[in-house]
Amino acid sequence: MWYSLVQRLRKVALLLPLVACAQWEGTQVLHGRPPYTRTDTLLGSLNPYRSCYDVTHYALHITLRPSQEALAGEVTCTFRWEGGADTLQIDLDERLSIKAIQVDGQKVRFRRIKDTRAVWVALGGRGRRWEKGSLHHWRVVYGGKPRKAPRPPWDGGLVWSKTPTGHPWIGVACQGEGASLWWPLKDHLSDEPDSVTLSFCVPAPLRVIANGTLISASPHKKDTCFTYKVSNPINTYNITFYAAPGYQVFEDTFYSASGRTMPLRFSLLPEHADKHIYLAEEARKTLRAFEHYFGPFPVQKEGYGLVESPYYGMEHQSAIAYGNAFRQEPKWGFDYIILHESGHEWWGNHVTAADNADLWIQEGFCTYAEALFIEYYYGYESAIRYLLQQRSYIQNRFTIQAPYGVNADQTQNTDIYYKMAWVLHTLRSRTQNDSLWFACLRAIQDTFSFKTIRAKDLIDFMSRQLREDLWPFFRAYLYYLRPPILSYKVVEENGRQYLLARWSTEEKAFTGPMEFLAGEQRLRFFLTRNLQKFLLPEGVASVVPDKNRFLVIVTTEP
Repeated sequence: MWYSLVQRLRKVALLLPLVACAQWEGTQVLHGRPPYTRTDTLLGSLNPYRSCYDVTHYALHITLRPSQEALAGEVTCTFRWEGGADTLQIDLDERLSIKAIQVDGQKVRFRRIKDTRAVWVALGGRGRRWEKGSLHHWRVVYGGKPRKAPRPPWDGGLVWSKTPTGHPWIGVACQGEGASLWWPLKDHLSDEPDSVTLSFCVPAPLRVIANGTLISASPHKKDTCFTYKVSNPINTYNITFYAAPGYQVFEDTFYSASGRTMPLRFSLLPEHADKHIYLAEEARKTLRAFEHYFGPFPVQKEGYGLVESPYYGMEHQSAIAYGNAFRQEPKWGFDYIILHESGHEWWGNHVTAADNADLWIQEGFCTYAEALFIEYYYGYESAIRYLLQQRSYIQNRFTIQAPYGVNADQTQNTDIYYKMAWVLHTLRSRTQNDSLWFACLRAIQDTFSFKTIRAKDLIDFMSRQLREDLWPFFRAYLYYLRPPILSYKVVEENGRQYLLARWSTEEKAFTGPMEFLAGEQRLRFFLTRNLQKFLLPEGVASVVPDKNRFLVIVTTEP
């Protein structure tokens, strides 16, 4: 039976999620994950309708209507033409209606793909006439009631809340779900705009805080419009705003490792205006440690910002959401949201995963950075105690690595945080050269500055920096649920003690060192998947694997 072209295309679209995941065949990457749909593929993949253009700038002009929990406005995208298609894909949640779309100032036809966020915009032959590398723009006029966040920031959308005095308090958090929940864009992590202009109009007496630098605040009819400029590349889920009456902004400075003085900004509700001193102290302490390990704060000109928010926290570039009620961790004496979200200015905002499949790049390194903060102020042994606390949160329910091209939902996978932090801690122990290890962390920041990267980019780079093929190591920890299993036993032969040991893993190429403790002695052996016998030093009758430095499962039956 012959199918029409449309029917064939539909079948291809249904198969796309399977094609995207085919590279993981033979691993457990898909273990426990829901089936992926055409909707997931259209949002998560780089099809020709997306790869044909590269975004350089977004300009958002949005009016907020708190009483209706609605918004309206327009978004203009400037893009560089890459060629290869005569249709553009723009993404926007179906809850929001589109009034018009223009390309280079001319109205064009468009089609919304049912039950998805994809909007296909017909170029009408323009694409064939445009030169590769030429700049163009599309403009979308839209509005409606965007999705209300069920549980921000973990389950995102717009946040329509109230201040302690009962006034409107608005924000947005959309990591994982994507910025197309509330504005039209090319919603893929791989394409960051080089700069952004943000204009938000709100009814008095609301004041808006957003990313970047405030350019103007001017009346417009019954509203006040606040315009901000972001002059650095920014990932799109980080583009944000906060609106509340009477936001008070306190400015301070930080002397960066770069030798420059950079601005600090703390935006607080009037009720908590006196807390800016607390925030400044916590911020300086955090920035000092992270600059030591990762280099100067990335967005020096725009500076560092904390904004009191109606939800727990988010790493919004230069305008971090802070909703932790000015609380310090009783055991460690730091404010967790300031510590973790500030780490994202390096891991996530500066160096960004190009696909949600690789979200561990930013979440894992950022969580590991928490332990380095402890080490900077309190020493290595304290950092070990902090890591042991984190290890108790490892679940091994989902693999750290997710499939590409389907906008994989990692919001329920806490192992991209805590387990990945332990993977990095294990790699440091395996490297056994702190100078090399910390030089590698700094080199990642320098080499991939304001770039989006995939796992391959990072693993290849770290392999070169640490002078070892790290693919078997990363596959063993990222592609499978269980960490490598260490099987060992001490046996006696002819009056001498021997260690029998081997690795047992689903990653066939995995080999590497393991350390054992014998009283005050630390013994290091290079193990393979084959059972090996090692002579123990005189007087050593038993050994214990050092699980404080390596993430392994231990069995005494080799």
